[in-house]
Amino acid sequence: MDNTAFSSLDVPLKTSQIVCLDHQSSSLYGEVIQLIPHRQRCWFRPLCLVISTEISTLVDLRSSPDLLWPDSLFRPALDTEIIDLLPQLKDISHQSGHKISQQKHLNQFIHIVWQAHQDKF
Repeated sequence: MDNTAFSSLDVPLKTSQIVCLDHQSSSLYGEVIQLIPHRQRCWFRPLCLVISTEISTLVDLRSSPDLLWPDSLFRPALDTEIIDLLPQLKDISHQSGHKISQQKHLNQFIHIVWQAHQDKF
């Protein structure tokens, strides 16, 4: 599910808003920290990555570094999406031994999205 066309609906992003970056079968959720309109960029704090394959995997990214990404790649996240994810994040938050794996998932996702949208960077 690649919803990057969602941004063509001209739904403006806002500071403190939870947004989503969809690409293929994965969705990266996080918070808008700051918008940089003259550069068309969004300072983004990752929350989690949902990797949907045969079995969905939820990756807790709350300890990951912030990102500065093109704002056109994001869409506002629906409340129903976030409401389902937050309790699951709390359940997996005590599993701190997976930080390297979490960062690896984020790095792979970032690389794939960057390759697919090099014209926006």
